[in-house]
Amino acid sequence: MIAAILIILIFIVLSVLMVLKKISALMAMPIMAVFIALAAGCFSGMPLWGRKGFCVADFIFSDVIASGSFRLAEAMTYAIFGAVLSQIVQKTGIAEQLVRTAAELAGDRKFTVAVVLTFASAIVFGSLTGLGGFIMVSSLVLPVMTAAGISPVLASSLVLFSLSIGGIFNPSNWGFYKNALSISLDTIKHFSISYAVLLSICCAVFLICEYAKEKKKFFWAVSRSGQERNLTPWALITPILPILLIVNPLYPMPVVPAFIIASLYGALIVNFKKSINLITSSFIEGIKDIAPVIGLFIGIGMLLNAVSSEVVSLLMKPFLQSVIPSSKTGYVLFFFILAPLALYRGPFNLYGLGSGFAAVAVSTGILSPQAVMGAFLSVGQIQGICDPTNTHNVWIAQYMKISAEDILRKTIAYVWGFVLISLIYSVFFLGVLK
Repeated sequence: MIAAILIILIFIVLSVLMVLKKISALMAMPIMAVFIALAAGCFSGMPLWGRKGFCVADFIFSDVIASGSFRLAEAMTYAIFGAVLSQIVQKTGIAEQLVRTAAELAGDRKFTVAVVLTFASAIVFGSLTGLGGFIMVSSLVLPVMTAAGISPVLASSLVLFSLSIGGIFNPSNWGFYKNALSISLDTIKHFSISYAVLLSICCAVFLICEYAKEKKKFFWAVSRSGQERNLTPWALITPILPILLIVNPLYPMPVVPAFIIASLYGALIVNFKKSINLITSSFIEGIKDIAPVIGLFIGIGMLLNAVSSEVVSLLMKPFLQSVIPSSKTGYVLFFFILAPLALYRGPFNLYGLGSGFAAVAVSTGILSPQAVMGAFLSVGQIQGICDPTNTHNVWIAQYMKISAEDILRKTIAYVWGFVLISLIYSVFFLGVLK
């Protein structure tokens, strides 16, 4: 019990320091990972030094730091090739022409632009998975939103809302709940429809309220150059070409090849003679742009390895058994009040300590699998939309030149409200605590 409390205190202290900007996420993630692993290793009875595979030092150095550094290697690769495509789209003038056209068509109708693009993105994210797909969609949508006069923070938040709304319907997420909690697909579909509607309402309220605050402002995502180029319509499809390659029914292409083909296509069709130099410079500058994101991915990977380890899960089990509620009121209040613990890979984050929490909650029999799903599908939206340690949030903040914590502060109150409403709905309309 003491070990679990210590682990949670480590998580809370470093999370608060990140929110207050006393320490950067780049430093906080690996520090949190090492201290959690150290606390878990010491309290589990492991010797500090000794036999390889069974000592605190090996747990920290091998399992957390070494293996964790590579855990998000796939996400890093997506980010690099997405950055290369982004450089080509900008250097060729494709982004500028898309932005200029969008601004001219939108005029002062930026609210309509925001609604349409958020809705369209949510539909795409219903079938698209992974950071690579997210980068492609965001790289297309964000410049159009900001060109219409939507601030970078609001535009980023809307894209993250659309990611979560679409993600609720995504079959890959259904498979997780089906396998982890042994819930039927019919039940999952029922949950998904209900929660997607509630989250869409939350997104609408968020947009209306935040739009009212900034409707007199105007923001440009791409700087205007003195020389404007008129490109062919064939060149303008470059940003959406990877999406078309991935979702086509004849041969759904993997993400990285889709990025490469789109990059080659954009470079060749705009300026064939200089395409080699363009691709080379885009690759170099793309990696340079994405370097801070890769650094964060390394730290997040370390933290994931620490909190998802068997050592940490076993230490958290007694604590979780003692605090899991069984009454309807307790269920709602418990998960609502503590919902922010889904942030920073905390106890309610299925990609962090939450995986152990969910397993313990079901195994103890205090909560049914449906109740666990209802709770984690609710609080999971705080993680999905607000969490600065999400790879999606990290990338979008870097792309838009803002802080991931700015997105957290902008969205947390609205998503927290959704958590309360969805938990009440789960108890009184879906009957998860019969």
